[in-house]
Amino acid sequence: MDIPEDFAGRLRLALKQANVSPAALGAAVGVDKSVVSRWIGGRVRPTQHNLARIAGVLGQALPGFSVLAFEAPGPEFRALVQLGAPVAAGETDQALPIPFGHLDAARRETARRGADYFGHYMMYYWAFSVPGKFARMALMLRPKDGLIEAHYGAEGFAFKGWALLMLNRMYVIFAEERFEAMAFLVMNAGQQPKARFITGILSGPAEGPLIPTASPVVLVRVRDLSGDPAADEAAHLADCRLDPFIAPSEAPAAARRSLEQAVAAPKPLLQVPFASGEDG
Repeated sequence: MDIPEDFAGRLRLALKQANVSPAALGAAVGVDKSVVSRWIGGRVRPTQHNLARIAGVLGQALPGFSVLAFEAPGPEFRALVQLGAPVAAGETDQALPIPFGHLDAARRETARRGADYFGHYMMYYWAFSVPGKFARMALMLRPKDGLIEAHYGAEGFAFKGWALLMLNRMYVIFAEERFEAMAFLVMNAGQQPKARFITGILSGPAEGPLIPTASPVVLVRVRDLSGDPAADEAAHLADCRLDPFIAPSEAPAAARRSLEQAVAAPKPLLQVPFASGEDG
C-alpha cells in the first residue's frame, strides 16, 4: 500500500490501522463527528491543540505515534502505523478486523480499568482428558498495544492471544502453534479494585475427533506484574512447569467449591459433537 503524503490521507490510514472510527475519534477529542469528516475529507486541518489530542488517541493503539508522524517520511510513517511491508502476490495480510467497533470499546475499557486485571494467575477447571482431575494452567495478562495480551499454558504447550475487556465481561481468544489449536475463554468481572478470583467458561478441542469441549473455569491471582517484561515472562514460564493435572483437593478451597458447584460430577460441562445433519 502506498503511503499518502497529505494529512487527510494519513489520518484516514492511521485511523484504519488503529481501528478507531471517526465517531470514536470525535468523542475522544471532544468534537462533533462532522468535524472529523471534514478532517479526513481534507476540507480543513485540525488546530494544533486538536492535532495533539488526535495523536494522543492514535498513540494508545499505535505505540510511538505523535504529531510528527503526519509529516514524517513515508517509511517512518509506515512503521508507526504498523503497516509492515507491502504484501507480496499470493500472500495475505494477517489483520482480522473485529466488527461493530468492539476493538475501540475494548481499548477504552482497557485504558480505564485494564490494570485491575494485569497479573499472573492459575487457572483451574475440570480436565478434559483426565476424568476426576483438575487442570491447573498458568495464565499471564499484561498490557500491549492498548489491549491485553494473554499467555496460557503448561509444560509442553503454550497458547497466546488477546483479551478484550468490555463492560462486565472479558473475552479471550488463544492460538496454539504446534497443533494449530484454538481456545476461547469468557470471564465474568473480577473483584474491585483488583481482580483476584474470576469465574468463567473455557472451550476448546478435546481428545475425540470433531468434539469441542467446555468447562467452567476459575482464575486465582498468584502475583502482580513486576514491571519488567523479561522477568514476567520468566515467571510465567516457571508457572507453566508445574504439574498440569491435580486432584481437586490440591486446588484452593474457593476454586474447588466453585467448580464442584458448577458441575455435579467430575466431567466437562459440555461435550457436544458437531451436528451430523441427521434428525434425532
